[in-house]
Amino acid sequence: MPAGGIKDTLPPQVINSIPANYSVNFDGKTIEIEFNEYIKLDKINQQALISPPLEENPEYRIKGKKLQVRFDEELKPATTYTIFFGNAIVDLTESNPLAAHTFVFSTGPVLDSMAFRGKVHFAFEDVAAEEVFVFLYRIEEDTIPVDSLPFLKKPYYVSRTDKKGNFRFRNLRNEPYLMFALEDRNSNFKYDKGGEAIAFSNEIVKPEFLEIIQDPIFEELDSPPTDSMDHLHDDHDHSFDRQRDSLAYVAKVRSDSLSFDKLKPYKLNLFYEPDSTQKLLRAEVVKKGQLRFAFRYPAPDVSVEPMIQLPDTLGLLKMYTPKKDTLFWFYRDSVLDTIPISIKYDTLIDDTLRMAMSPKVSLAARKNQKKKAEDPGLNFTSKVMSRKLDIGKQLTLTFPEPVIRFQMRDSSRYIAAGDTVYNQVSFVKSDSLGLHYTLDVPAFEAENDYSLLIPDSIFFGLSGLTNDTIAIDFKVPALSDYGTLILDLKPETDFPVLIQLLTPKGDVVEQRTIRGPQKLKYELMKPAKFIVKAIVDENNNGRWDTGDLVDKKQPEMVFFLEKELEIRANWDLEEEWVIGASEDSSGEKK
Repeated sequence: MPAGGIKDTLPPQVINSIPANYSVNFDGKTIEIEFNEYIKLDKINQQALISPPLEENPEYRIKGKKLQVRFDEELKPATTYTIFFGNAIVDLTESNPLAAHTFVFSTGPVLDSMAFRGKVHFAFEDVAAEEVFVFLYRIEEDTIPVDSLPFLKKPYYVSRTDKKGNFRFRNLRNEPYLMFALEDRNSNFKYDKGGEAIAFSNEIVKPEFLEIIQDPIFEELDSPPTDSMDHLHDDHDHSFDRQRDSLAYVAKVRSDSLSFDKLKPYKLNLFYEPDSTQKLLRAEVVKKGQLRFAFRYPAPDVSVEPMIQLPDTLGLLKMYTPKKDTLFWFYRDSVLDTIPISIKYDTLIDDTLRMAMSPKVSLAARKNQKKKAEDPGLNFTSKVMSRKLDIGKQLTLTFPEPVIRFQMRDSSRYIAAGDTVYNQVSFVKSDSLGLHYTLDVPAFEAENDYSLLIPDSIFFGLSGLTNDTIAIDFKVPALSDYGTLILDLKPETDFPVLIQLLTPKGDVVEQRTIRGPQKLKYELMKPAKFIVKAIVDENNNGRWDTGDLVDKKQPEMVFFLEKELEIRANWDLEEEWVIGASEDSSGEKK
């Protein structure tokens, strides 16, 4: 056995309390909870919450192995109180938390006995939301609108999700509630829009009576757990004590689960509300001869203009990215060190910037640039990888700056399947700015070899740079190197559904739209693993839309095919998927 004995991995366990947990007719000022080991408190004032809420937080004190909770105000008569400790109670040596511990008592003759359970998921990823708060508000005559409650008022009851996104409430009043879930990052038990995710139930939730089901194992382990720290240095064999402590803890959790499993579950979908205000996120010098303006939303109507007359020699060219949320400026080297720029959009943006025309360069970078400048050239990229170009693809040269002209020469050479062509090589400009040029030849055929040789100084960039000699050799793979995927899709909705193929990292490879049952066939797929995602596109705009608390709009539903698909060479894979099993108003699948 290692020196020091077995590492303690169990949380502290309650062995006694005054009054007992779930007591009635409490009329004191102090609650004392005793544990089987020494404890400490971790951010108790941020994590602990008392339902119903008090005007002032109680005072928390540690005396040995005991935690004292002292109330500084009068408690309401005939009321069931729940102290939610979160993960604030941890053991002294290893900081193992007693997760989501609650202490319940009543100032009247009975305890409230209603309960319910549920699950919280992040809507876009459809993954469990861990350590998220779930809030309940009583339906009272109040001047605060329902959609403003999470902003302005602390909840009446609170719970917290576990690693699987599950939450539970117990000892509730027998009345309906309004329910919200919140990713409360600053632990103020209020919704801070913009940085926190929120979820809400469309309907009023109603708790059920919780029937306590005792686990048979627990009946054999009903004595208080032993303190494994009392005799660390004596001759006592603690292996049985540790086993007993562990079994008792597990049995207690099982008994609680058996009781709650009988209750109807609710489901909440977390989402981040968008800030709908257009905003310039950043303006920067990407490199010499290129500026970038990034906006929060598509910005084709935003005016981005120089505030001075620019010399014609600057050759300014502008280009938006496909999503229209980023604007690039390309220009030649100039005597101008900076340029004043006006950015205007409606009444929301009215900025004036003074942008440097070249990036700041360190001394080491200057030396490196000087070395590179001895042999400058116009670089390019293409989709040829490992001397292969996928079947169905064109050979396109992509340049880092606009190519303002190109002029082919007799020494250009193109070899296709052994046939050589001189002086007939041609390119087609593929975009308005001249960043992409595509080789103008018939489609490449499978299992054939191709070679392209372009002499230097054919392509002329905006900055005056020209290309070095371009030599590209590649082969088009055989059809048998690819696989085929067939998805037999049966959506249970009348809305359009977006079907996305994702990489294991979540990048979208392809998106298609279906309306009703349909088979989708994906051909010429390279061997790889894929995830299939479905988005119920309720507003038919071709993308996922988040929710809106004030407008009571839920985020669009998202589903994932349960298993990852693996495409193999020369193989057809067919998969059937019923998208979105029927759900009731609580979000539980039938």
